[in-house]
Amino acid sequence: MIIGIEASHANKEKRTGVEEYCWQIIQHLKKNIPADVRVILYSQTPLLPVLSDLPPNWQPRVLPWVEKLPRRLRKGWTQTRLSWEFLHRPPDVFFAPAQILPLICPEKVVATIHDSVFEVDPKAAWWASRWYLKLMNRLILKKARLILTPSEFSKNELKRLYNYDTGRVRVTPLGFDSLSYRRFDLPDEAKKEILGRFKITKPFFISVGRLEEKKNTANIVRAFNLFREKHEAQLVLVGFPGVGYKDVATEIEHSPHKADIILPGWGTKADIAKLYNLAEALVFPSKYEGFGLPVLEAMACGCPVIASEGNSMVEAGGDAVFYVSADSPEQIASVLERIFANQDERQKMAALGLARAATFSWENTAKLTWSALSEAGR
Repeated sequence: MIIGIEASHANKEKRTGVEEYCWQIIQHLKKNIPADVRVILYSQTPLLPVLSDLPPNWQPRVLPWVEKLPRRLRKGWTQTRLSWEFLHRPPDVFFAPAQILPLICPEKVVATIHDSVFEVDPKAAWWASRWYLKLMNRLILKKARLILTPSEFSKNELKRLYNYDTGRVRVTPLGFDSLSYRRFDLPDEAKKEILGRFKITKPFFISVGRLEEKKNTANIVRAFNLFREKHEAQLVLVGFPGVGYKDVATEIEHSPHKADIILPGWGTKADIAKLYNLAEALVFPSKYEGFGLPVLEAMACGCPVIASEGNSMVEAGGDAVFYVSADSPEQIASVLERIFANQDERQKMAALGLARAATFSWENTAKLTWSALSEAGR
């Protein structure tokens, strides 16, 4: 059997949540797919180090696409170059981990649908992206032999939004990079270095993810403003601007405490792990999540987590997370104060989080994924 895997989304140095999933699932499938199964990784450019370290039965297949054009004009690789490849040399099974499927693809397809926020909240994606993702979901639902979702919530959304028979859906909960995200004590010099580099001079809360509508960043800032009426602290918003950033920027600009709102941009795993170990809590009240990787990553570092109720994050956080209404800055601020004022409860939730995170792993995700790939290939 030949399995083809779309690897272009994994093949990036700076990865968002879906791209991190693509990277991790490929890395861990290397340990799960048997040696008698041939695997082809399709990408636009040569694979990065580590990703390119392949078992003997694996091979890269680079399919160049308009390399001389500016990056913003290089769209269409999946629907053109990859479709052309499958028209002439299809694998037996194709795995699409990034929720994107070429119009021309093999008969046997396994695809991951991470979430369907673009069907629920028109403000969560640019109009062109929203249109394309809606098309992709419908294409996946039509063509895939099996669909993977990271949570029961995302699985149930397929039934609710599309009236899809979920008998062909397999839930594969995500994991976290346990080498990067863990509890540790920073030496004084290392602590001084990271706090100085991020301009942190007070106790702080952290949010990790795009600064955008979906991540509810504007309400995080509003909640911080309410919290700061009584307490001294800082807010570190790690991530690039996303859809709806204009509203976020307006909230920050008008905040009476904007000097204590830190915008470092994208952060490395090493830096984020250190910040999780030093932060009062992760503030992650997203309006919609298919899983919520930062919840696991923060818990694995012993960082208490504030997450929104009513979506997938309860599956990651269980009883180890403070849940709030995404639409209530007042409720978010109340939990910020509760954590800040009660260190005993903070330590209790940190311990619960460490135990909860230990029940998740990319190894398990890959095992379940390989089971689905082998099932689809029969």
